[in-house]
Amino acid sequence: MMKKILFLMAATAMMWGCDAVKAQTLEPEFEGEVVGVFPDGSSKKLEKHNVRMRTGAGVYIAGFAASKSKTKVLVEGGSASVRFDAAQPIALIVRAKDNKADPMSIVRVFRMKSTKKNRSAVISAVGSFSVNSNTMDYLRFSAEKYGESSYRLTFDERPAGEYGIIVSNPNNVDEKMVIVSAFAIDGGAAAKE
Repeated sequence: MMKKILFLMAATAMMWGCDAVKAQTLEPEFEGEVVGVFPDGSSKKLEKHNVRMRTGAGVYIAGFAASKSKTKVLVEGGSASVRFDAAQPIALIVRAKDNKADPMSIVRVFRMKSTKKNRSAVISAVGSFSVNSNTMDYLRFSAEKYGESSYRLTFDERPAGEYGIIVSNPNNVDEKMVIVSAFAIDGGAAAKE
């Protein structure tokens, strides 16, 4: 009888230990990667895309030439494969160079417009009479340190749509290649926790 009790205690301790190890394995392997965590505890790595930058110009309206140029990031494909329900809590684990910097300064979660072929977001717009830069529609998040060099992001508001995440490296001033991790939120227009 005593052996059975000791065996059960050892088995329980091992299961608790495995859960702790499992929680830490959610940290993505490489810097810039993002893992989505679902309410049931399951997780899935977000797809990453090398984005194209596109600049378009020129509009002629009712006899008035209004020059306007927009620079967009373009992501191939009309929708993300990782999808969350707006009615459920959403958590993302984002791997950075380290987790010493303020995540608001290096992580950008932004909304994209979607067509059948691609998703896009306007980064800047220059008009005849004005200049607007950084016109992206950002999704607000709360963050906490996670693991060795990651952040765990949560969202109070979860409007439906296609989203992208850019993780910048504050130690690297010359970032020529932009990588966007993509996910989507399905459901209500403005779900709140």
